[in-house]
Amino acid sequence: MLMLATCAAPSYAQTREVSGTVTDQESGAGLPGVAVQVQGAQGGTQTDIDGNYTLAVPPGEVTLTFSLIGYVTMTAPLSGDRLDIQLAADVQSLDEVVVVGYGTVRKKDLTGAVAVVDNEQLNRRGALNPVEAMQGQVAGVDISNSSGRAGAGFDIRIRGQQSIQGGRDPLYVVDGVITDGIEFLNPQDIARVDILKDASSAAIYGSRGAYGVVLVTTKQGADVNRKAVISYDGYMGVRNVARMPEFMSGDKWMNWRQDAYISEAITRGNPVPEAPGFNTQSDEMQRRLDENDFTDWPSLVTQNGSQANHWVSLSGMSNNTGYTFGVGYQQEEGNVINEKYQRYNFKASIDQQLNEKWSGGINLNLALADYEAGAPNAMVNAFRMNPLMSPYNTEDGELIVQPGKDLVDGTSSNYHINFTSSVNPLVDMANASQETRTYYAIGNVFLQYVPLEGLSLKTTFSPRYKLDKYGQFLGTDSEGRVGGQPGGEIENTESFSYIWDNQVTYNKTAGEHSFNAMGLVSMNMFRDEVSFMSQDRMDMSAKSYHNVGSGGDLTTLQVDGDYARETILSFALRLNYSYMDKYLLTVSNRWDGASVLADGNKWESFPSAALGWKLSEEAFLENAGFIDDMKLRLSYGFTGNKVIGPYETQARASTPTYYDFGGTPMGGIRPTGIANRHLTWERTGELNAGLDFSFFKYRLSGSVDVYNKVSKKLILSRQLPFEAGYGVIPQNIGEVVNKGVEVGLTSVNISTPDLTWSTSINFARNNNEVTALYEDTDEIFQELGDGYDADDIVRVGFPLNSYYNWAADGVWQAAEAEEAAAFGQSEGQGRVRDLNGDGSITEADKTIIGTKMPDWTGGLSTTLTFKAFDLSVALIARQGMFVYSPFHAEFTNHEDRGRSKLDIDWYMQENPVTSARTSGMYPQPKNAGIYWKDSRVGYYRDASFLKVKNITLGYNFPSDMLERAGIGSLRVYANVLNPFVFTEYDGFDPEWADASLSSGGVSFVTYQVGVNLKF
Repeated sequence: MLMLATCAAPSYAQTREVSGTVTDQESGAGLPGVAVQVQGAQGGTQTDIDGNYTLAVPPGEVTLTFSLIGYVTMTAPLSGDRLDIQLAADVQSLDEVVVVGYGTVRKKDLTGAVAVVDNEQLNRRGALNPVEAMQGQVAGVDISNSSGRAGAGFDIRIRGQQSIQGGRDPLYVVDGVITDGIEFLNPQDIARVDILKDASSAAIYGSRGAYGVVLVTTKQGADVNRKAVISYDGYMGVRNVARMPEFMSGDKWMNWRQDAYISEAITRGNPVPEAPGFNTQSDEMQRRLDENDFTDWPSLVTQNGSQANHWVSLSGMSNNTGYTFGVGYQQEEGNVINEKYQRYNFKASIDQQLNEKWSGGINLNLALADYEAGAPNAMVNAFRMNPLMSPYNTEDGELIVQPGKDLVDGTSSNYHINFTSSVNPLVDMANASQETRTYYAIGNVFLQYVPLEGLSLKTTFSPRYKLDKYGQFLGTDSEGRVGGQPGGEIENTESFSYIWDNQVTYNKTAGEHSFNAMGLVSMNMFRDEVSFMSQDRMDMSAKSYHNVGSGGDLTTLQVDGDYARETILSFALRLNYSYMDKYLLTVSNRWDGASVLADGNKWESFPSAALGWKLSEEAFLENAGFIDDMKLRLSYGFTGNKVIGPYETQARASTPTYYDFGGTPMGGIRPTGIANRHLTWERTGELNAGLDFSFFKYRLSGSVDVYNKVSKKLILSRQLPFEAGYGVIPQNIGEVVNKGVEVGLTSVNISTPDLTWSTSINFARNNNEVTALYEDTDEIFQELGDGYDADDIVRVGFPLNSYYNWAADGVWQAAEAEEAAAFGQSEGQGRVRDLNGDGSITEADKTIIGTKMPDWTGGLSTTLTFKAFDLSVALIARQGMFVYSPFHAEFTNHEDRGRSKLDIDWYMQENPVTSARTSGMYPQPKNAGIYWKDSRVGYYRDASFLKVKNITLGYNFPSDMLERAGIGSLRVYANVLNPFVFTEYDGFDPEWADASLSSGGVSFVTYQVGVNLKF
């Protein structure tokens, strides 16, 4: 920085005044609001209402820059005291191409619902995961963090959910390679992300496009300029624990514990104990209470973590060869001790124009990721430990293995503290580990031939390789192994796939007619192999899962494996037609043939059609001067959901059994179920209508889409009669409808030479409804995987992911004891609603109490630029989410009296030992009633939130200063991620409110400083 400061340009001692007029190249009218600046200098002026300007400039050679939204920026040397300029409309912005799968189209000719996130939008967020960088930027694309752990993944839902039992993720395609995600990429290497939202756009991907398609284009050799450019983009940061829930202090927790003992005595008709909760002869517990000697257990296993991302790239062109190389390193140290994520990336892309007819290229992306998750039980146990327990022995102050079993010296059954048998998290962290190493490689090699003008033939081979190596070690004195032998396991999953695409494209313009035709033959192969080994009794000297084979007890050694292979052959046709550059038509069809389907059902077709009408080109709008661009879109298409795995349409024999063979017992295998050879893809038809627009010289632009998506042939496991001998069989029998609206707006609020301010906002609302199951069945129960499955229901007329239970209705108060008795309950117990008013609580009073699906989602980002400074802020919102919260099921559990508790107020009836308490939300400890205890009605929460996703402040060094140091551009910035969350949810974080305790993790705020540097 000192070097740069010494290179600062000298101030101008003398100036001269120049003037001129800026006009529209087509109409000749003066253009107001044009920013006029001396190139490389700060400040400037604006043209007046007639397009006139006056500007003070330094002596000598001067170049002026003229810029206005919606027009091409121009630079011109100043040769006198007057300079008149004509600006042309920015047709390049109108001609921006959009990737639509196996090709591109101009944005203004797009007929489907496709969203684009560019490199700048991705990297302003400072995210390690490129999916997180897209969060809140695209209407209808709902992205949520699944965990607060280091290297955590993100869930994407595009226009709701339709599959009941199948996959729910979009199709990811990286440089033409189908992948299972994009988290292995460094965001700095991504040039753009195109998201195909509607069926007409995604239909070109056939059986895999029902949940939308995420097309990722990394930086390519074909995209670079002739000049070689070296760039560095990086940041470092700290990740601080934030918004930690309030847990009970030691004395309040002891009050809870005593009330639990008292409640149990009262409900059983026993005498109330005089010293409830004290279950040892030692006075150690009382001492800790008197001296406030409590332990903050969460602080012992949490820490302030760190983040870093470094990316260095070289790109350029030489002798018709474009090249891009890049290396990257990403690191994240989590907020739980021993939790760390690291990733290394290497990128190479070379494109060669061999001659005017032949070209070729190769792209390669390599990644190595290491994730250490720490002890599997340490974090959970730390939060469970009550504040009266200590990690150290009372007798000698040494680390204790089981803090809840603090023995008096020299005894085997007399305790200072006698609670849980859980292992000390500090001991557990030192004796247990979980590690995952992932190798990832994708690439493609292509050759293209252009025999005639407008005709091209292209063949592309795209392989993918992934190896996951997982190991777990549970040493002596880790959770569940106190004094026992170590245990460990290793699982390796190897995946290989390739796609061979052969494509022909023909472009033709004849007068007012334009055609673009594409034909495709695609061959896909996917193979997965799994090997697994575990040992429950490893040698006592073992310190790692690498010794999993040690130990002499072969009865606890388990070895297993799996193998699966499938192929898909596809044909596709697409035609784009334009008449008078106003009326647009796109039709396509894809035929997929899959090895996983049975004979007679292997092939399925996925057609689509879309229309576009450029209203702004019509004569009846030619006098609407405020309209720059306006286009109507209408489309309908079909996509499939590839949820059938290899061999699922065949009868498989894998269950060990014994049978009689001539009087001798013999070992064999028997079928695991009945095959359904008629099983096929789930199929979705979608109608989409949209409007794209730009107003006021492109100062306001956006789009509105409405859609109706009907998904049929949904796969359900149907119950079989007992006589069949098997429980269920999969069938194509369900139907789900998603209807919604999406709005995206971008505005340029202020545009002057020194100050610009722009804002983007998006909103999406999706209504999900199950419209059919099978025959006379209108509801089935389905596990949502949130720790409590008895309430998970799929019911006709309601959304997927719905909860079916009694509706909580507060707590029975003392004045309501007589009414409570009529319902078979008592004072202090949790009450539920008598919905049918019959004076009793029965199954008929159960209802759909909510759904995990949000009512609406949205995002807002705004950028303010003042001279060389830029400030940007981004917000995301998910509203109307209702979840079963494992956090509250644990820390507001009223049946437990030994574990830590959320700082709540609870109900307690009159008693001779503790004070009475009142609460309308939380019932009496150990007397919460059957609806809290058995049906868990008190653990549902509204998880709606509004998050400030990031705030970034940057500074761009002036170009004239950098030229002296041989630097092309330099920007420094500071960024803060997730600084504010507005929510009523009082657990760790509303974004992962339904995550399990072990996978969820604490909330955090990240502070970063970074540099963008180019030579």
